[in-house]
Amino acid sequence: MSFRRFVGLSLHDPTPDHSTLWRFRQELAKDGLIEKIFTEINRQLEAKKLILKQGTLVDASLIPARANPPRKPRKDAEEKPPKPSADRDARWGRKGKKSVFGYKVHTGVDAGHTLIRRVHVTDASITDTEPADRLFCGDEKAVYGDQAYYTHARHARLREAGIKDRLMRRPNKHHPELPPRQKRRNKLIAKVRSAVERPYAVFKEHYGLRRLRFFTFERNQVLIVLACCAYNLRRAAGALAAPR
Repeated sequence: MSFRRFVGLSLHDPTPDHSTLWRFRQELAKDGLIEKIFTEINRQLEAKKLILKQGTLVDASLIPARANPPRKPRKDAEEKPPKPSADRDARWGRKGKKSVFGYKVHTGVDAGHTLIRRVHVTDASITDTEPADRLFCGDEKAVYGDQAYYTHARHARLREAGIKDRLMRRPNKHHPELPPRQKRRNKLIAKVRSAVERPYAVFKEHYGLRRLRFFTFERNQVLIVLACCAYNLRRAAGALAAPR
């Protein structure tokens, strides 16, 4: 009933059935239509001055596939190739101590109202840092990210673009322990960067994206970008309704 009211349908109006909605999703996957919708929503949010461009927060999150992972044959069984997964596009990925068979969502979030400005979907095997440059917009004043995103080359590119590098530093073989100054810097960055977790919390708690719903990369990508559109509209409504 609430959905009918939202789209302006009365009880007597015909409504699209499941197959109609499915075909519409398929159309969104063609010619980058879903990305154009996401871009247009953000253009309108920017016109409302909700995108402040003071900083971009970057992060990534693993989401399990709907399908089970490939099954390995039992040791006592005859040698047979492993049974493939129903989702041929999903891969194993690891973040910290957690291994997940599925996909990874990479986002660049505006620090002001945590609106998503960039989204990139990959299989779970892609590391956080590989598509990171695609999450920067170029017009922000600073970029915030955890230790996985820092490289000397990325630092140089940000500096050349006039964007402040607020990526957390990590120890390496030449400097196994960070100096106290860098530790303090990391703590200050972490306080700002932590807001990037908000979209993922909404995806999983409110949009049911603790697990994906489809069996192909293309369909899951449309699902995730639609979730980003819904999240941005949700945040914008809250920001516009809040007393100034």
